[in-house]
Formats: sequence, structure tokens, C-alpha cells
Amino acid sequence: MPTQSAIHQQLITVKAAAARLGVAEATVRMWIWQRKNLEVVRVGRAVRISETALERFISENTIPPRDDG
Repeated sequence: MPTQSAIHQQLITVKAAAARLGVAEATVRMWIWQRKNLEVVRVGRAVRISETALERFISENTIPPRDDG
């Protein structure tokens, strides 16, 4: 069961998420279809992504620089 804070988060469209990530909308839709660690909320046929899920996706897919020191 979702927490109260999860229910009140900002939900954005796939188009808005794609713009924030700098990729095509089709790419985000493909990630959703392939279940690539991007949580979504389905409202009928509409698909929305929470700000928290998008931030987590970015964090989980961020590769730190190598420490060649």
C-alpha cells in the first residue's frame, strides 16, 4: 500500500520525463515497456511517472567517474 507522501507526489507525463532526460519520448516508452527500473503509475490508459521515480532512475543510472589516482 502506498504511503501518504507517495500519493501526493507530482506526476509527470512520459513526454515531460523524456524532455528532462534529453531523450526521445519513444525511448522512455521503450524503457517502461522493458521495465528498465523506471516505476510508472497507470491511470486508465495514461502513464505517469513520479518525480521521485524519475530522480531514482537518474541516480541508479549515474556512473561515477573513475578514480585513476
